[in-house]
Amino acid sequence: MLSLVHLLLSHQLVAHNPLPSWLLSPDWLRPPERALRRFVMAHPGPGLYLLIFSEEIGIPLPIPGDVVIMSAGYLISIGSLPYPLAVLAIIGGSINGSFLNYCLSRRYGRRFLHRFGHHFGLTAGRLSRAERSFARWGKWALIFGRLIPGTRVILSAFSGAFGVKPRTFVLSVAVSSAIWALVFLELGRQLGRRTFALFRLVPAHLLPWIVGAMAIVVIGHHLLERRRAQAEARRDPEANLLNS
Repeated sequence: MLSLVHLLLSHQLVAHNPLPSWLLSPDWLRPPERALRRFVMAHPGPGLYLLIFSEEIGIPLPIPGDVVIMSAGYLISIGSLPYPLAVLAIIGGSINGSFLNYCLSRRYGRRFLHRFGHHFGLTAGRLSRAERSFARWGKWALIFGRLIPGTRVILSAFSGAFGVKPRTFVLSVAVSSAIWALVFLELGRQLGRRTFALFRLVPAHLLPWIVGAMAIVVIGHHLLERRRAQAEARRDPEANLLNS
């Protein structure tokens, strides 16, 4: 996947952005995006923790946490931020922020959903089915669902409203945020200064989706090649048996 990213960051693509204008970030959003990245660069550990914590409690930020983590990955590559400190800041910010969201939703969420949920298409029947699904798949929904861009705040709120156990919630968030941290830190570390070329090429709000899509393609290709190799391995003994 990294080789594909390096290809996309060739001078020609960065100089001539191939994306249509309606997909690009508006001009007024770019100064706060740069300001937040500079804040993380100036205060690596605390800044990373604070921005992840803010995103987890639902404060709208001009850039997603994925972009912040990639900036931290670049800082790791130049020795300005220790890798373990970055991972701890991300996991700590994720757990503390999401647990605050969870606690508020545990106290007020169910009442809010039953009173106002129908305005968002959440009828009593749909809420009951969602609650049963959380009871059955809660930890897996949290671990893997939180890796989908835009779902972390919602899943934390639903976990509190639907009564997911605190221990299950915290452990699931810890596992999910560790995966999230390692993927985007490593991407920023491997790209180095090219990380900022990627930010110029891809709008911040689209970056998590593009990285996720590329990861799915790479994983799918790997699984397909593995299945093909297994099929060939099964055919070879059969061919040898026929020849003998």
